[in-house]
Amino acid sequence: LEQCIASGFREFYFAVNYLKEQIIEHFRDGKGWGVSIDYLVEDEPLGTAGSLQLLPRSLQEPFLVMNGDVLTRLNPSQLLRFHVEHEAAGTLCVREHTINVPFGVVQTKGVELAGFEEKPSYSQLVNAGVYVVDPQLLPLLPPHQATDMPSLLQSAQQAGHRVAVCPIHEYWIDVGRPETLHQASKDWPKSLC
Repeated sequence: LEQCIASGFREFYFAVNYLKEQIIEHFRDGKGWGVSIDYLVEDEPLGTAGSLQLLPRSLQEPFLVMNGDVLTRLNPSQLLRFHVEHEAAGTLCVREHTINVPFGVVQTKGVELAGFEEKPSYSQLVNAGVYVVDPQLLPLLPPHQATDMPSLLQSAQQAGHRVAVCPIHEYWIDVGRPETLHQASKDWPKSLC
């Protein structure tokens, strides 16, 4: 929230279901931060995209969507510029994730040894939980149904809309697990440097 405010954002919608009372009690209407916060209250969990159907129909501009368990130093204004410059209807942020195999990997050809690769690393792009969505994609959401963001973006592509992929090189961590939350509490102040 503070980073978005620093980038000039003033209007926020928080999709809430689990622990909604605590979230609403903490953030209230946003006046404590000098912004406006409204709540998209899900009676049943609607998924990362399904709650977007609760947004006001008056939206005209692309908007930022972030999972609540993501911390990043990505500049949201730069992300919006990326989205517009690439003429996308949807933008998915990705992060490179490397898996280090702590063992020697054996390659085979049938039952014969074909080779060894000692403690290899494999890198893949993973969904970073940060998106930009044009309002024109909202009618693609099935009404009153849980939908995740990857499904919405795939539906957008199938409907002929352009979906861009933006890499995040800045600090990024998903704090949805106790060990990553602990890591973030140590890293976050240092990531300002």
